Amino acid sequence: MAGLILTILIVMQGAVDIELWVDKEEPIYHVNEYLRVFFKTDVDCYVAVYDIEVGGEEYRLFPPDGDDGWVTAGRVYELPGDAADYEYLIGGPSGIETIIACASTVHPPGLHDDNEDVTRRTVEIYIQEPEPAKLRFISTPDDCRIYITDVVTDDTEYVGRAPRTVVIRPGDYIIEIKRAGFYTLKRRITVDPDDRRRIFVKLTPY
Repeated sequence: MAGLILTILIVMQGAVDIELWVDKEEPIYHVNEYLRVFFKTDVDCYVAVYDIEVGGEEYRLFPPDGDDGWVTAGRVYELPGDAADYEYLIGGPSGIETIIACASTVHPPGLHDDNEDVTRRTVEIYIQEPEPAKLRFISTPDDCRIYITDVVTDDTEYVGRAPRTVVIRPGDYIIEIKRAGFYTLKRRITVDPDDRRRIFVKLTPY
């Protein structure tokens, strides 16, 4: 009987209650949106957080290389952290992406660690292709050239001359309107899903 009680106590001491959540109550994300992940434990322990993409690729979000993942009880950890020089940008294709947090008081846990001391929590996020937007460019004078640069990829595309309607994915863009003999107009815009907008521009001659 004493041995049975001791075994139960050891198991209870090794158990971890870990909470895992993301920055949306309804975890539906569109391509090119940013994702933030949060977790908290009830005891000091080792934690590892992984991301399983729609295609099955596995990535470790936490801890960073060279860190064992030891965390403090009751503290909310945010990924990426304030000091990080990167962001989690949602890519395609559409489908379900899975965030998995593993915790143990005994050792740093791995994604496929099946030891009894490892606690797991899972959050599924749903990735959808956003509805495209339509932008109608109207310029004074007519026949100005329109260039659009994607802020995320830094790719620039010439889309034609105003007046013109452009179908575009939601996101952040830099638009440039050019014509010989006039100062170039440059403006940053944010395009929302299913946006329908007219953009009026007036260029100033030299």
